[in-house]
Amino acid sequence: MDTSALINFKTLIGVSDQWDAFKLLEQLVEQGRIAMPRQVVNEASEIAHPDLPGAWAPGVRSRLRYPLDVDYEHIQRVMREAGDVVDPNKSSEDADPYVLAQAVQLRAQGLEVVVVTDDDVDRMPIKISLTTACGRLGVRHVGSRGFLTSCGIKVRRAPVHGDGEDE
Repeated sequence: MDTSALINFKTLIGVSDQWDAFKLLEQLVEQGRIAMPRQVVNEASEIAHPDLPGAWAPGVRSRLRYPLDVDYEHIQRVMREAGDVVDPNKSSEDADPYVLAQAVQLRAQGLEVVVVTDDDVDRMPIKISLTTACGRLGVRHVGSRGFLTSCGIKVRRAPVHGDGEDE
């Protein structure tokens, strides 16, 4: 799971449903169905005033079943095949290559892997999106709306262009 998806959960899940939804996500972490590298946990929690996703990520850190740190060989592969996923202008460490490396590492261990991300816009010539990088590495991906729906979490309906409604 990448930071963009985690942060976007709060916009997709109604306020009254967020507690139950994040408790379910916590169970998925404990079951080993959600993995996040250390950099995602850090990005989500380093917000000046963390909200539910920003507090949830470090709260489940000790329950993650897969290592927070990715083996260097997988990071090297990501940087070789999709290194332009890193924004060269970013002043802090970028989580995207670690999300990809973790996906590649878990897949190499025989696990079925799908990266959850809402980063789907290439910003050339600065950087490619995480979904484009997933394509280069042959890693499946899904957006946060699709992921939450597949988990049985009620999401707000997608607004119809121009109606201004969110539920």
